[in-house]
Amino acid sequence: MKLMGRDVSMHVMILGILGIILVIVGIAIATIHSDLRGSGLGTASLVLGIILLLIGAWRFFSQPTK
Repeated sequence: MKLMGRDVSMHVMILGILGIILVIVGIAIATIHSDLRGSGLGTASLVLGIILLLIGAWRFFSQPTK
């Protein structure tokens, strides 16, 4: 798959998609009033999602252009 004129590997796509999902889930857990609010699960998934997004972006931009 090409994105911005670069070939994107499947690993980068998976990291990006999982990162976005974890960020959305973390925000939902942290803001919606439920039993999970205050448990730390929302913060943990937010941090993990941001880390996955950063790793995916790093791998995307460190690939040589073909």
